[in-house]
Amino acid sequence: MSRLSRMGLMVAALIAAAGYTAPARGADLTSRTEALEKQIEELRKDLVAIKSDQAQQDKETARKIEESLAQSQNMVDGLRNTTLSLFERIKVGGYGSGRYEANSLREQSNTFTLRRLVLTTDAKIAPRIRFFSEIEYERFRKLEIERTTFQRTEGGLEVVQAVEGTPGSELAIEQAWVQYDIMPWLNFRAGAILVPLGRFNLHHDDNLWNLPRRSLVDRGVPVLPSTAAWDELGLGFLGQLDIGNFGLLDYQLYVMNGVTLDSEVENVIETRTGDTAKFEAEVEVQPSTGTFSQDFKNAKALAGRLAWQPAPGHEIAPSFYWGRYTPSYLPSESVWSIGIDGITTHGPFQLEGEGVFTRFEGVPTVAKSFAQVVGNQVSEGETGGVETEVKFKLANLASTKIGYWLEARYSIWPRFLNGTFLEWQFNDPQIIPTLRWEQVWLDGLVEEAAFNNGVLTGFSTDNRIVNRITAGLAYRPTPLVVFQLAYEYTWTNQNKSLAQVTNFIPAGPNESDLHSVMFGVGFGF
Repeated sequence: MSRLSRMGLMVAALIAAAGYTAPARGADLTSRTEALEKQIEELRKDLVAIKSDQAQQDKETARKIEESLAQSQNMVDGLRNTTLSLFERIKVGGYGSGRYEANSLREQSNTFTLRRLVLTTDAKIAPRIRFFSEIEYERFRKLEIERTTFQRTEGGLEVVQAVEGTPGSELAIEQAWVQYDIMPWLNFRAGAILVPLGRFNLHHDDNLWNLPRRSLVDRGVPVLPSTAAWDELGLGFLGQLDIGNFGLLDYQLYVMNGVTLDSEVENVIETRTGDTAKFEAEVEVQPSTGTFSQDFKNAKALAGRLAWQPAPGHEIAPSFYWGRYTPSYLPSESVWSIGIDGITTHGPFQLEGEGVFTRFEGVPTVAKSFAQVVGNQVSEGETGGVETEVKFKLANLASTKIGYWLEARYSIWPRFLNGTFLEWQFNDPQIIPTLRWEQVWLDGLVEEAAFNNGVLTGFSTDNRIVNRITAGLAYRPTPLVVFQLAYEYTWTNQNKSLAQVTNFIPAGPNESDLHSVMFGVGFGF
């Protein structure tokens, strides 16, 4: 019997004894009183024991609760540590820019442009293994694809597809590589890698620059075998060597798929009064970034850069690129480039520049072979009241491209701006006047490559020059944000169109110069 049950019976007996009223002798009363006192004492002992048992039960319950709380806290701490570790290992950032431009072209309206938005991810997978990526949305707003498949009531299957997007848009991988750090002077990198030809391609983030347009050498013409930001799929090594009193040496050396001639198809649909409708497809074959899939050519490219930094704020670097640019269906011809770039800083003054020479070998031979492969430059026909026309064209191909740019900038902060909204809550705002001068020469630029029945019937080239000067004023409230105001003047050979030598100016046949006023905003985070 348990203490609690026994105690209940004793309490009942005591109550019964206390309520007994029959007469009693003195000895009996004394005996009964002593018995009751013993029972009460036993009840007190049982009560203490019960209290002790209850305390023990409470302690056991408390212990179990404490264990549960400890387990829960460990789980919370583990989640917190995992979250902190995740944020410590993975950094998400990016940059972007926009621009308003007014210019002197007859057929172009003043416009706002979302130049690009780039999202970056930098992940430390392990102590010496890192992954980095850049995804670019250039002039991009949306891409919508609708596809419907259904069975027709009269029999058969019908598939309807519609693609909707914004004009001039591009969604691209700018970088995506993994790096294994072996030692400071020897690191392995593989994936989508920026080609180390010139300094701009390596430092192309819009918010790093004080002018709202990229250079002609790297983007607008370009002199590089492909336009910046130019990445290729490959692998190689990079690192930094400390050479004591002589500063630092920084190198990059990669093997990659490399630039190749690729096709770009432009479709035009015309309705013509008094005539049949016309469908025209123009296929332009021109130098393009190498594929991220099966290579079009049985060859690889090499690229490298060696930078010497004698002191902080000063650097000079030669660079090179070499590889086959013709696909397998054309004879093997190579493209090679050499570059020199540098920067020097003296107090608030900074001078930065880059020069590149590029040579496409065997351009006439490529044109002849292209004619043999394609057959007819223009193929025409008419079916169901619709006239069709397909054209093939070699574009943006020149035997030699030479170009350079020089940019001078001076950081100031006038005292009269102290206390204004331009200075409020910013540690070190800056006003930066900037001047950029640039020139590009195109020798042997293919103007016409006409062919019929596999025979090259006409081949003509021209020598062209493009000049540009830009003056700007930048305001940087913080290093990662810039507001830009700039005037730009671009011109080429007299009475020849800028559209023939640039990839961004929709000039008319005789528009050989361009005046532009631009306001831009660039930011990084």
